[in-house]
Amino acid sequence: MDCGGVFVKYVLFIFNILFVICGILLITFGSIMVSTIKDFSSMDETFTANSVAIIILVLGCIIFLVAFMGCCGAIREDACCLTTYSSVMMVLLISQLVLIIYVWVDHVQIQQSLEKIVQTIWDQRKTDSILLDTMQRTFKCCGLHRFADYGTSYPASCCDSPTNGSCTLMSVMTRPGCLDAVDSFWDTNVNIIKYAGLGVTAVELVAFIFACCLANQTRNSQRRQNY
Repeated sequence: MDCGGVFVKYVLFIFNILFVICGILLITFGSIMVSTIKDFSSMDETFTANSVAIIILVLGCIIFLVAFMGCCGAIREDACCLTTYSSVMMVLLISQLVLIIYVWVDHVQIQQSLEKIVQTIWDQRKTDSILLDTMQRTFKCCGLHRFADYGTSYPASCCDSPTNGSCTLMSVMTRPGCLDAVDSFWDTNVNIIKYAGLGVTAVELVAFIFACCLANQTRNSQRRQNY
């Protein structure tokens, strides 16, 4: 194999080592989330607490397996393994681009869906307050529209330092309603999601091209050896 082929081989190997590490981190994070929220079981089909953790866990497994296959194919110069890796990468690239385009075009609709989820969590607070408390602590919000939605008694999740299981009026007055907090979170992060997604897609495209080049060069080397 010439110098260009050796360069492609090791760059592809390093890329996939990084993806393997990312996959392991996602698997670990997803497993921690699943074990932490395993008792969230009474929410209706609109939103389940476990869904995000499971998606992260599955995504981590997929990234780990694909990246491991890419590492093996690159270091062993296995044309079959590299071709399979390239095919899977192409599917992931297309899926990711579709997802990014969907977020780009329908970000308002996604925001409305998030608002419906917040509304559903609020409506079911009397039968299942765990998700509402989690949301209020995560987004540092209180109530659906504002703290006054609770009347004169505010739950411990509405402030950082509750007293006797509840919060005082002074500690919740500066907190936004959860609808506004989720909307603000989405507005702040939607561009990060879009451009970070494009960045990851660009890296995956480079890995795909390198894998195709290395697989083609490996086949040519094998054919020359057979003559």
